[in-house]
Amino acid sequence: MPSSPRPPGSACCPARDHLNDAIRQLMDQPASRERSEQWAALLEQWADSCPCGCWTTAA
Repeated sequence: MPSSPRPPGSACCPARDHLNDAIRQLMDQPASRERSEQWAALLEQWADSCPCGCWTTAA
């Protein structure tokens, strides 16, 4: 267990930081088939990026 809690919204795995940034940028783009495909690919990479299984859900 970490000695101090993570800030809200921070990734449990540092490898996800660049993916989170890419997802945030994608959210600013208009909806399209290409955006949907990019979104799905980024989410798959995000899920695969942390072997620790540190999934969380929003309250």
